[in-house]
Amino acid sequence: MLDVFIMTAPFPAYVSFWSALHRHDMIEQIPRQISVASPDRTRHVKTTIGAYSIHHLAPELFDGYRGSQDSGYLATAEKALFDTVYIRASRGAQIFLPELSLPKSFDEQRLGGWTHRIATARARTLTARGLTEALRQASRQ
Repeated sequence: MLDVFIMTAPFPAYVSFWSALHRHDMIEQIPRQISVASPDRTRHVKTTIGAYSIHHLAPELFDGYRGSQDSGYLATAEKALFDTVYIRASRGAQIFLPELSLPKSFDEQRLGGWTHRIATARARTLTARGLTEALRQASRQ
């Protein structure tokens, strides 16, 4: 995890998107790269440890993670789903998560809180639609 801090320094970062969905047992597929959220610029980085995909998030959306500097930071289950849908929706990509499984502790209302933080109406609408569709497709654990 220390590599993530070095790659995005002086900006903070946390593991999210498909990587965090997998860590929370919400998807079975093992991602080929470690997906990271940061206020830093979007880019791909290859190291001897693995490949990283750093995704830029606006400062108002950079939150919703837990951990420590020693162990690293990981998005909550809700924030991992939000981040995944937000990044895809903002690029006009279709949201398709057929294997999505929500843990019993998953709080759908937290998603609305994140959606309201999105600055532009268009991105807010696309993300809300994407989240609705992802939740419709999801199974419950």
